[in-house]
Amino acid sequence: MVWGTRLCQLLQVYVTFVTDNLSNLQGIRKMINLKEHFRLSAVYTFVAAFPPMLQLIVYPLIEGENRLGAVDFGYLAITEAIISVVFIICTFGSSSGLVRFYYDHRDNRDSYNKLVSTVLSGILGRGLLLLGTVLLFAPFFGRFFPQPDLQDFGTYGPSLVVSGLNRSVITAMLALYRNEKRLGLFIIVSISSGLLRSVFQLAGVFLYDMSFTGYVHGTAIGGSVLALSVVIYSYYKCGFHFDRAILGSLIPFTRPLFFTDLIIWGLLFADRFFLLSDPGNLGIYDNAMKFAIGMQLIINGLTNAIQPEIFRYLKEGVRLREKEIKTLANLYMAESITVISAAIVPVMLFISIFYETDLNLSSGLVSIVFVRFILTSQYQIFAFPVMFAKKTAIFFYVNSGVLIINLAINYLLTPLWGYYGAITAFLSASVFQVVLFSYIQNRIIPIKWNRFKVLYFPLALVLTAILLEYVKVLSGAEPFITAVLFVFLSFGGLLLLYRRELSEFIITLYKN
Repeated sequence: MVWGTRLCQLLQVYVTFVTDNLSNLQGIRKMINLKEHFRLSAVYTFVAAFPPMLQLIVYPLIEGENRLGAVDFGYLAITEAIISVVFIICTFGSSSGLVRFYYDHRDNRDSYNKLVSTVLSGILGRGLLLLGTVLLFAPFFGRFFPQPDLQDFGTYGPSLVVSGLNRSVITAMLALYRNEKRLGLFIIVSISSGLLRSVFQLAGVFLYDMSFTGYVHGTAIGGSVLALSVVIYSYYKCGFHFDRAILGSLIPFTRPLFFTDLIIWGLLFADRFFLLSDPGNLGIYDNAMKFAIGMQLIINGLTNAIQPEIFRYLKEGVRLREKEIKTLANLYMAESITVISAAIVPVMLFISIFYETDLNLSSGLVSIVFVRFILTSQYQIFAFPVMFAKKTAIFFYVNSGVLIINLAINYLLTPLWGYYGAITAFLSASVFQVVLFSYIQNRIIPIKWNRFKVLYFPLALVLTAILLEYVKVLSGAEPFITAVLFVFLSFGGLLLLYRRELSEFIITLYKN
């Protein structure tokens, strides 16, 4: 653990150095606490990145000629899709409900305890009901799959439900710890989640069954150890409650979010089922998407750093706090683009070096699938005010249209273009989602964004990535060439767009 201690020390030194200097910037310092923002951004990003970094170790260890291949990874893509839908059903939008209603109950300890306990009890109740359903009807569910390995749903289906329930419990409680700024507990639970999951995944594959089922069982057991601990701790602190009054106020808020989450699940995972007829190609595509999901977790870490502050400023009033809201949004967008662009080439190199089977072909898809999360970051910026206004029904209506576009393009293009049809579908739908939400948000809570920073420049980067991918496919160019070109253009654009902030930062460093 010496290297871990040293890594934490280096991270702390880096964060202290950057935040101490940035906090001296004139003008910005008066609006927000930049030192606190960058400290939280660094912590949340590191913690969010920790589980996918562990997966970088797990995937190459279980992949190989005599281990799991592209077909097995294709099956894992389907199991992850099922775990995710179980997670959505168990959560029923209550994680976002807990984040929002926390501000209404935090000043009354009894009310707060009832809120937390009611949310947790609801998650457990839905999870146990779903587990019983799967145990009874597993053979029926297995008939939906053409592959014999997937048809035996009774051998792995219950573990998928347990994994989804575990994820729901941990995610909801992490959202609570984040809002309360209980960083110590947040870090312990997040890192423990990654460690336990990875250790038991390896044990499941190498000690139980050298197939996707060993991985699935290991994921369930590892998650259960932590989820059970979190449940016991939460009930110990808050007591056991199932308050109907709180539930009555939560459901109108969370119900539209539940359906919205199902729609977003369709946007994220429906393409896997269109590609299931060729499990090998599905495995290649999903391997790139696994790294992309890791990137999404990092973006979630950045989102976690600004969400409580954005909500706090919105509560104080846009007229009073518009500058702070805009500054945080600009910082968040710049951080997101920087992280996404900086990760592309290292991830491509990692896949090319450490993967032995056809899965190494997924390195060529990294650049085009990573830019999706530029759109995700934009969506978060425009969704925050809509969420705070409790206009959650809008998420359902807008994202329903987005899902229809996604499914239609998948249906038309995936049989012809393979995974490029799926990529075309999610990029087209996500662009539509961002543009429409930017309009709707401004009608609900008008904010004078710097639209070049939060809308036009990020969209231009996505268009650039699409054009470079098109050139790569037509010309047969080396994927690393187009990826490096995109990264260069991305950083060049950031330097031009944020040149004033960068100049102020350099001047401050020089003066100190």
